[in-house]
Amino acid sequence: MKQIILFVLLFASFAGFAQVTNEFEPRSWSMIEKSSVQMTPVILPAVDVDALIEEDQEIAKTKFNKALRVGEDIEVDLDLYNSGSWTTLKNGDRLWRLNVVAKGAKFTRAIFDLYSLPEGAEMYLYNNDKSDRIGPYTSNENQEDGILGSWIIEGDNLWIEYYEPARVKGLGRLSVSSITYGYIDLFKKNDGFAKLNESGSCNVDVLCNPNTGSPGIKDWSTARDNHINSVARILIPRGNQAFLCTGSIINSTAQNATPYFLTANHCLDTFEGAGSSFNANNWTFGFQWYANDSDKRCASFQATGASNPVPVRILTGAQLKANNDDSDVALFLLNQNPPRAWNLYYAGWDRSGAIPTQQLGVHHPRGDIMKISRNDQAADLTTIVFNGQNQTLTWKVADWDYGVTEGGSSGSFLLNQDDQIIGQLAGGGAECLGTTDNGDPDFYGRFDVSWNSGLNASTRLRDWLDPSATGAITQKGAYYQTLSSDEIIKPSLEIKIYPNPSTGLYIIESELPTTYQVYNLNGQLMINGSTSVTSDQLDLTPVATGLYFIKITAGNQTITRKLVKQ
Repeated sequence: MKQIILFVLLFASFAGFAQVTNEFEPRSWSMIEKSSVQMTPVILPAVDVDALIEEDQEIAKTKFNKALRVGEDIEVDLDLYNSGSWTTLKNGDRLWRLNVVAKGAKFTRAIFDLYSLPEGAEMYLYNNDKSDRIGPYTSNENQEDGILGSWIIEGDNLWIEYYEPARVKGLGRLSVSSITYGYIDLFKKNDGFAKLNESGSCNVDVLCNPNTGSPGIKDWSTARDNHINSVARILIPRGNQAFLCTGSIINSTAQNATPYFLTANHCLDTFEGAGSSFNANNWTFGFQWYANDSDKRCASFQATGASNPVPVRILTGAQLKANNDDSDVALFLLNQNPPRAWNLYYAGWDRSGAIPTQQLGVHHPRGDIMKISRNDQAADLTTIVFNGQNQTLTWKVADWDYGVTEGGSSGSFLLNQDDQIIGQLAGGGAECLGTTDNGDPDFYGRFDVSWNSGLNASTRLRDWLDPSATGAITQKGAYYQTLSSDEIIKPSLEIKIYPNPSTGLYIIESELPTTYQVYNLNGQLMINGSTSVTSDQLDLTPVATGLYFIKITAGNQTITRKLVKQ
């Protein structure tokens, strides 16, 4: 029998072990002479940055919303066939490169309305002087609907590179629907140091000493060291704009490393209980972004000439599980299980509603490297009117004693004195006033309210974070390597589809009877059916040649695979 290559779309799968980082070089950097890289770039239309900044200033006057707008998305229609340039390598492999210029942008990123890579293929993004890069994106980032949002790249000159091995020639699909024009400088450098410090000067780097040495002040060092491995920046497309928030990966009573992710509902800008109707496949989550403390300057590190000295570790896409306005909470399930090597920390929580005597926050103000905020007094219980509509039950931090929060900190957790999450940042007026904070309060949606809010699983946390209904009041945090279990790494359903490619007739083999739906690249249903036996024929001879996706359900498992009709 012919060897059959099956390309599995890993949507909502815990079996993905993608490592999208800035720690690997694109293949063209060593495979292709620089002289051959020259090509005519795609020039994007101008963006009215002054108008965007003016709008931001008006919003800031409300002294509440801490979701940070950072860019505007420019619609494009760029794919492997109408744009860019192909280069065939000596071994028959191919490279496709596309150059896009958004003049004056502080950063760019790409949103794909079709991203489908075969096994062995890779995609990178980088800037023109090769000082910033991200990748490789691989088949591990494939999602059922083909949507993908990339991470950000410094500067206004963006390169997208696709590497395709000869054995899968022509099977990859990339289509860019928009490019984000970033107008907030998330890569600002100060005083000759590669110091990413767009946030206000009263913010405190996460690796600075979180204690004052004063009697009665909790030593937060252990909590800090753990939770820097749970926090992520979130890059969020909303309409034709890009926003930044903060959130954290969170533990459940099952303690099986299910990658639940907690943030604020206002970051979504959607209705309560949206659940599966909300599409977050183009969201990106950047973990463990903080500078080392080797030079004792906390937020600084020497520019050694090496590009990207701070690792950037990216996971793509998520499913919304629960959200509500009562406590401004949103809980996601990440589409990818984090790589074991990252060893993320799954934060613990306390749903008792007990008033915290001291608190700590860890977050990314203005998208900066990770910062901390500390409050040495008990938080207050209070109710606020949020977004002019709903009353939100919150913890009030009257005035930070160390550090502060800013736009981009939205959704970040508040820890109690037992190092457990008791809420997430809804908003507030706290910000820098020179080198100190302005003394205004911040408000955090309460975890105890989020636990039971609403009438069903789409509005509350308990169904997800206590799946066996243990009734636990608190849950300790733990590292991934402690929690990691084969129980969550579910094997793909044993299904064969062959021959693939085919002229139209395929054989489906399965251990169980199946139901199936075949879709074209636009998501249109072409054929549906079922198999009552474990081997049956699928006939696609009536449809045109091209690429299709088949969604197959057998028992309680569903998979999606790619079909090529020749």
